[in-house]
Amino acid sequence: MKGVIVNGNDLDKINAILRQIKNLRNAMPDIPIEVVFTRNAVKCLLKDNQEISRIRELIDLNVKINACRNSLKEQNIKEDEIAMEIGVGIVNAGVEEI
Repeated sequence: MKGVIVNGNDLDKINAILRQIKNLRNAMPDIPIEVVFTRNAVKCLLKDNQEISRIRELIDLNVKINACRNSLKEQNIKEDEIAMEIGVGIVNAGVEEI
């Protein structure tokens, strides 16, 4: 089965990234989609981020969402600050996952 892995890596473009992922899900409703957030874009996965409701919406649409552990370290973000309770995962290295 084919699938799609998307890399979201720029917090300044997070609105466009999240919109494109939702459009991708609408265009490909039966294909597995995974998004790996890297670099400063991991900040959108913080529990208190203003975009977390949009992240939850993607998870509810069966989009797998992951944060890169290396990027979390680079951004000085602790893993317990990530919204894992809504289904966000953490992978060791975004580049490896992609």
